[in-house]
Amino acid sequence: MVGFLRAFPSCITAFLYLGISEVIHRLDNDTFSQLSPRTSYVLHRREESVACRRSLTFAVQVDDPRAKWLLGEFRLIVNKSIRIAMAHDIRSRTRLARVAYHDLSADHRVHKKYILSAFDVALGLLKGHRRRIRKNRKSSPPFVRKPMLIAANQSYWLDRETGRLRIPIRGTEGIQLYLPLSEWHRSLLTDSTWSLGTLTVVPGKIIVLVRKASPPIHEPMSLIALDTNEDSMDGVACSPGETKLVAAPLGGVRLVQATHFRRRRRLASKKAHDWRVRRRLLAFEGRRERNRVRQRLHLVSRRLIQVAEEHEAAIVLEDLRIPRLAGYSRRTNRRRNMWPFREIHRQIEYKAALAGVPIIKVNPAWTSKTCPVCGARRRDRVGKVFVCLMCDWEMDRQINAGLNILKTALASNEALARAVRFQPGALRHDVVIPLYDLLREGGGAREEPSGVESRPSTRVT
Repeated sequence: MVGFLRAFPSCITAFLYLGISEVIHRLDNDTFSQLSPRTSYVLHRREESVACRRSLTFAVQVDDPRAKWLLGEFRLIVNKSIRIAMAHDIRSRTRLARVAYHDLSADHRVHKKYILSAFDVALGLLKGHRRRIRKNRKSSPPFVRKPMLIAANQSYWLDRETGRLRIPIRGTEGIQLYLPLSEWHRSLLTDSTWSLGTLTVVPGKIIVLVRKASPPIHEPMSLIALDTNEDSMDGVACSPGETKLVAAPLGGVRLVQATHFRRRRRLASKKAHDWRVRRRLLAFEGRRERNRVRQRLHLVSRRLIQVAEEHEAAIVLEDLRIPRLAGYSRRTNRRRNMWPFREIHRQIEYKAALAGVPIIKVNPAWTSKTCPVCGARRRDRVGKVFVCLMCDWEMDRQINAGLNILKTALASNEALARAVRFQPGALRHDVVIPLYDLLREGGGAREEPSGVESRPSTRVT
């Protein structure tokens, strides 16, 4: 059975403001019967093409009053659709259109396809609300407060060469503007393999979704198993010839988050008398923190995919499903809930889908408390170093988790288990190397330029 993580509705995809391309295939194999239900979700042979999606974001300030009116009308249609769907317990767009389309079309003189897009937004928000109710979480009926517009690809026109965009209002009336295309934007828009998707317009920002069929996944010859931690990804790279302990630092993400938290707390105390200034300054700090964190995660995920491509490796990650953490001190709860493990996994997965790199996901339970040599588990708290009480195996806790992740992945793939030689005992005294050293060994991509190479010399001779 080939399962695909279905694409979110166009509204949810646009809300993420980032391209999402996550492809997960589950193997139905007899070898999985001895493992837990969440043991392995594998990107394997793809019998049919699946779409990879990217979002192109443009900073555009639309001052046309007609555009502001259109965004406000779309927001009103969404909120009315939510109320109608809740009153009639509607869960499908077909039924919602049958009940509400006629009245909304008469009340709002807009392009009629916008009403169907508003139905998608309303049903997507209600789906999340009902899910929270089922899980006994606190949730209030959804309500869209900010003006917005989401248009299907048949509702707008975009010149992919010049960036000229036309957004219809009603009939032949529309708004025309130019998108500021960068070289990266042009590289995707001029590529005919990328087709246009939904268009999202919010104040100060326009987002164009593009999609294309992903390339076939290569047959893995080696494995890179990584344990995701707060400031690094640690594990083991295993190939038919050798096995190495590796680590991929996240570029000081934890320090960046701590620094910006202190700045926000200081600004909140200094500007406590003026909530407008405080809100603007805190929003700026939040944006800067997110941009700095995402940039560091993009560097890590891009280099990891480069290593996997060069060595024809599959990437093994934990299938982390951690809810909001609580029960510790305020400082610990804040630090753990700011941990961006979902973002780094999302980036790795969509870049792997674009590059044809297989992704294997394993159950993270007991990975840091299990001995990879004898299989014994420790029930007590484990410090930085894991020590097995049965066979005296000793290893850093994070590296030990990476070894168990690799062991679980090999147990679920008989072909890889025959091709890869994995002996944990031989790694007891090995040195952990940066994952990017594997690139330099193979003559791959060079290190990122620091800017020093092009800086003119200022030394006086």
